[in-house]
Amino acid sequence: MMEKANVLNMSYQPCIFIFGLGFTGTMLARKLVEKGWRVRGTKRHGSHPDSGINALPEAVKVFRFSADEPLDNPELAFAGITHVVSSIAVIGGTDPVLAAHGAALQAIKAKHGLWAGYISATSVYTEADGGWVNEDSPTEAISRRGQWRRQAERAWQEQLDAEIFRAAGIYGAGRSAFQALLAGKARIINKPGHLFNRIHVADLARIIMAAMDNPAPQRILNCADGSPCEAGDVIRRASQMLGMDAPAAVDFADADMSPMARSFYATARCVDSSRLKSELGLDLLYPDYDAGLASILIEETALGLIKD
Repeated sequence: MMEKANVLNMSYQPCIFIFGLGFTGTMLARKLVEKGWRVRGTKRHGSHPDSGINALPEAVKVFRFSADEPLDNPELAFAGITHVVSSIAVIGGTDPVLAAHGAALQAIKAKHGLWAGYISATSVYTEADGGWVNEDSPTEAISRRGQWRRQAERAWQEQLDAEIFRAAGIYGAGRSAFQALLAGKARIINKPGHLFNRIHVADLARIIMAAMDNPAPQRILNCADGSPCEAGDVIRRASQMLGMDAPAAVDFADADMSPMARSFYATARCVDSSRLKSELGLDLLYPDYDAGLASILIEETALGLIKD
């Protein structure tokens, strides 16, 4: 485990390897580059070049990686790393990062020390019928994806003493209710009592960074705002802020949805994330969807994603 004193040493420049430079990984990379970190990470072969809101800082060194394409030169990719984070989902019950490079990462940890983090999801929890769950709640998910996520959590903890970040629905500029509305893709599914939390991508990055500054091997942290609500509430509020009419609600029983979309409505839970304050001393910048939407509206307008 990395000592906090080392991170605070001005002569020490930490180096992180981020598996999955997607929405969350890019935000984390940006924030760490701003703090002087060396940042490396992965993207899939053939993925779209970064541009606009999803652009990576030039300082980030990018390697190609996927479940079918392990790192071509892991020795180069991992040279001198002090931290590793994965945002890559389980594929077919297997964690692709550990399957391809778990042994190499374990060797680095044993020889030099290595902080590890795994970005999971709140889908690991046992169905709570709309009740509250915390980090100590049962984790016998009803969905296969939730079960696979929990298996991956355990593997990351066992192999690398990883900290686990159970993220609620991740949103932010470029991935918002505004963009869904403007693209005509926003839907309101009427299923009373189906509450869920979300987490702004900037807050998720802040949580991971705070955990790296105050490490605790195998710690589990819920990453969610404190205001669970129905999905339709967010769409209606975003519509109001845009001066648009909200789409008509469709009853869940009558809705035409993909199996993945329908699985979202199969469970309901409210996620307690008070451990963020008690263990990390962290207050969220966006503790509810209203605060998050207000910030996103300003950012997306400035970026030209929303026209005045």
